[in-house]
This record gives sequence, C-alpha cells and structure tokens, in this order.
Amino acid sequence: MHLVANLADLMLSLWRGTIKCDRTDDKNTWDWAVFRNGDLWDEHGELVASAGHHLPGSFDRKPRNIAEKINTQYKTWEYQLYMYGIAPALLYNILPRKYWQNLCKLVRGMQLMCQHSITSQQVQEAHMLLCSWEREFEKLYYQQREDRLHFVRPCAHQVPHLPDETLRKGPPICYAQWTMERTIGNLGQEIRQPSNPYENLSQEGVRRCQINSLLASMPELAGPPKLPADSPLAENLGDGYALLRMRQKRPSNPVGPDAHPIQKWARVQLPNGQIARCVWRETLIPPDKLRVSRNVKFLLGDAITFGEVQYFTRLSVPALQLGPHRREWIGVAIIRLYSAPDHDLLTLSSQVVASCKLLDELVVVNIKKIRSVVGMVPHTPTLPSGISEGRFFLVERPSLDVSDLGVPYPGYEDYDVDGNDADLE
Repeated sequence: MHLVANLADLMLSLWRGTIKCDRTDDKNTWDWAVFRNGDLWDEHGELVASAGHHLPGSFDRKPRNIAEKINTQYKTWEYQLYMYGIAPALLYNILPRKYWQNLCKLVRGMQLMCQHSITSQQVQEAHMLLCSWEREFEKLYYQQREDRLHFVRPCAHQVPHLPDETLRKGPPICYAQWTMERTIGNLGQEIRQPSNPYENLSQEGVRRCQINSLLASMPELAGPPKLPADSPLAENLGDGYALLRMRQKRPSNPVGPDAHPIQKWARVQLPNGQIARCVWRETLIPPDKLRVSRNVKFLLGDAITFGEVQYFTRLSVPALQLGPHRREWIGVAIIRLYSAPDHDLLTLSSQVVASCKLLDELVVVNIKKIRSVVGMVPHTPTLPSGISEGRFFLVERPSLDVSDLGVPYPGYEDYDVDGNDADLE
C-alpha cells in the first residue's frame, strides 16, 4: 500500500481515538485524540472539502470531505493532498502544540522527499526532520509502553530511511507504488501481439529502458516540451512557456496617463505542464464549479514570492541585445502580491504553514519568472502573536519543487546529550 495512506491511517486513527486500546490503557488519557469529539471531526471534514475548491485543477483530484468519505475509498492522492498540504494548517490550534509541531516535521520532510529532483542539502534536511519526527512520535504517543507497541507501525520505521535510500536509488518518486502502477498500465497499453503478450510486453519494457538510458545520457534528444504553441490559438513565448486563449477580442486601455492599449490573455502554460489562469476570467466562473488556478509562485528579484494573477498580456520593450532602436515582444503578468508569510508561524511549523495576507500592491512580472501554480486557501488563524485575522495558507503540488523560505529547522538540538527531549516535557 502507498506510504502516505499508511501514515494517514495511523495518524487519523490516533487523532480520532479509533486505534486499538488495550485494557491496561485508557483513551481518556489520550490528549492527542481531539477528533473523538464528533462535532469537531465533522467540522474538520467540511473545512477539508471547502479547501479543495482553492486547489488548482493541475493538482488533480481534490480531497473530499474526509469525515464523510474516509470509510468509502478515500483515494491515495486525496490523502497526499490532505496530509502534506491541508492538514497542518487546519490542525493548527486544534491539535495540542507538541503534537502539531511533530506532524509538521513529518510533513516538511515528506514534502522534500516527494520532489522529482532533490539536492544533497535537501536530503540532509529531510533526514534531520524525519529522524526527529520518529523519535518524537515514539515519545509522545508510544511512550515506551508495551500496551501501545502497536502504535509504532512499520510505516513509522520506514520514513526515516527514505533519505538514505534516496542517496542509493534516487528520489522515492522513481520507485513509489503509483509510479510502478502507472508504468504497468502504460506497458499494458503498448501490447500489440495478443497471441504472445508476455514476450511482446518484455520487448516493450526493454525498448523503454533503452530510450530512457539514452535520454538520461543525452537530454538534448528529448527536445522542448510539447506545447499548443503551434496552434493559432496560442502564442509560444519560448523556454516552455505559452500564452493560451481566451484572448481579449479588442485592445483595452489600462488606467494611467502613460498607458497604451493592450490585449489581455487568460491563461499561460508553464514548463512543468501546469496552466496558470487569471482573475480576469476566473471571476466569471460560478464558485461551485471553480478550481482556483490564478495563484502563482514566482521570482521577484531573487526572492520567492506569491501572488494572484490579474491578467496576462504582451508588451513591446527595447531589445538592446539586437541593436539600438530594436524592440521585442515579451509576455508579462500583472500580479497582486501576497505578503511574506508570518515568520513566527512559519518557524513553529518547520516551514510548513506559510500564512499570508493578500495585499493591494500590483507588480508587472515577466511570465518566465513564474515557477508554478499554487493553492492559497483562506483561513482565520490566531497567530503566535495573538492576532486573529483572515489570511491564506500556501499549498504546493506534491512532486513539484517546494519553496525554501529561509526558515531554519529545529533539528537535533531539541535533544540533550542524555537523549531527553527538552521541549516535550
């Protein structure tokens, strides 16, 4: 079974108090079992379902109401988005602080491990976080009690080994179960000899391995990603970016004395395959049919920034590299900025819960600075400073590169030389 589904089943059974309880134990002492309260669990399920509307369509299947669907084939991908995206923010101030921070270490470590590509520094960070999570998990929940030994399932032991295996075999996405399932399905579709299917299947597997080996050694043979830019309905911007219709039929005049007529575009395809949309068109879609896809992660200067795209367009700018008095067309996005994440909450959550406010500040950004489409889910937290206000928390698609917002992780300094946890007493 998928690791994320095993972890979700373990954690939810603890939080709901549905895991087996021996006669020598007492559920009334389980201060982590916050969802034994049925009303709180139902409310949490509704929040999960409403958060799904704020996740872009490129995130695939959105998570349903987990309180209603957990016993009726809740999909593995729904667990992935729930555990590694939505749960940390929704459980803030619901789970007691020490259990919540323990969860955040697991989530951040797994976010790093789920990337298609991962640096050696990120492997070290993930190792630190996941080892810290496992040790805290056993101290907080298991507590070295024989009658709670079943709390420590094999999936809990598997997690801290992932960074070591990454050094040996590459990122887990290369050998995860859904990767194998997709490969089996693709190979099955390529069978063209019903009279001798197994030999045909083995030859297709060999052929694919040969192609993958060739592309790994000579990536330039793969060519640029396929774009709809060959269509008259799209405008190829190069480097994997393309403006997509709808397009405004007639130019419009932006506000300002120096403004010139421009033509708005509704969508942009990014090199990672995601489609970024904009306020201009999304506000016309009924809310119950909308998957908000207008929030993006982009570079502003050298800093990772988040914003809400108002619309896309093309501008004529000087092309100094082509010579004096030469101009070229570039694609730009007009973006409304989000504030920097609340630093205290970001630090407490091991860089998992990035809670921002939507500002009134607009910037014009080259479309090629956009890195990915993200989810910005509304919530009203009580921040560590004591302020309670409406904000948005960040959700990035699992498997894509995750943001590094420059917050240090707590790491092993939580433990003294005698192995005692200083912050868990």
